[in-house]
Amino acid sequence: MSDYHPKALPASRGATLNSLKDELYSLNMRLLLAMQYHNEDAQEDIKTQMAAVQAEISRMCLGSGLRR
Repeated sequence: MSDYHPKALPASRGATLNSLKDELYSLNMRLLLAMQYHNEDAQEDIKTQMAAVQAEISRMCLGSGLRR
């Protein structure tokens, strides 16, 4: 996996929970591939991206609870 190019796309303001879930799923699949190829740099980058997406999901979920 020598042609790995990180694609850090922060969640935009218009992101929906469904799009964030899809992005998290995609990152998970990329992480599995990076693990299979023993690419530790890619794994760290993907984990960082996953944490950012998960934080955005948590923020959106907590934010929806405040509107009730």
